[in-house]
Amino acid sequence: MSDFINRHIKWVFSLPALIFMMIMIAVPIVMTLVFSLCDWNLLMGTEMSFNFGKNYLELLTQKEFWQSLAVTFYYTALATVAELLLGVAIALILNQNFRGKNAVKTIVLLPYMMAPVAVGLMWMLFYEPSSGLMNYIFTSVGLPRSAFVSAKETVIPAIAAVETWQMTPMVVIVCLAGLSALPADPIEAAKVDGATRGQTFFKIVLPLLIQTLFSIGLLRFIDVFKSFDLIYAMTKGGPANASRTLNLFAYETAFSYYKFGLSSAMLMLLFIIVLVLSVAVMKLQRKVAKYYGG
Repeated sequence: MSDFINRHIKWVFSLPALIFMMIMIAVPIVMTLVFSLCDWNLLMGTEMSFNFGKNYLELLTQKEFWQSLAVTFYYTALATVAELLLGVAIALILNQNFRGKNAVKTIVLLPYMMAPVAVGLMWMLFYEPSSGLMNYIFTSVGLPRSAFVSAKETVIPAIAAVETWQMTPMVVIVCLAGLSALPADPIEAAKVDGATRGQTFFKIVLPLLIQTLFSIGLLRFIDVFKSFDLIYAMTKGGPANASRTLNLFAYETAFSYYKFGLSSAMLMLLFIIVLVLSVAVMKLQRKVAKYYGG
């Protein structure tokens, strides 16, 4: 027995943690799948009964489901793209040597340390149409006042801006780590050959950083796609369901209408969408890395 343990020592020590993680991941997914295949409405007081996937058919023919899915993709695209662009730009600046660099790093990372609910409530005060800070800044620089989260047209960009403000530091941290790991020889050779900063970035730095960008981009996509707390704290899906993402719709279906079977089906579809898109992004990442010789 001791010989077996010595030969597989790494698995012996990690097995309890692996079993715990698998239980914590697998059990909720399996239970949600089971619930999604059942009629379970606590408001009606009926017992849970198997319905052969009727919940999925109901969702796929429901206009509100597709609207919430469109809102989810719109919000995710805005926030993820903005975070990646700003994160790379800030990381490139912070990768340079200048006075007060550590102080700037600390200031940049501060929003990431705050709780999303607290951030949402704080920005609701900033977005207040009549006396909020943002409209004061807008009018001070000659821009028209905005309704921000009070209007259907601006609510998603307004919330996405808050998401970007808080979570861009995460992208900055990862990109800074990626930049610090880049080989110096190709960059120095480009400088010797007279390449501009733009040429050096797009021809050398960006291809070398592409794996890092794909990784953090995928993580941020998944995180934003399943976002709940920030949106709930700011708008609860309003106005007129204009910011009701799929997660909020599932929450509302479960805890406002007590349709737990339908809500579970919604969450399973959300899980499948994220899984499929994640696999597609990882395949694209391998192709791009192969193209750049990674």
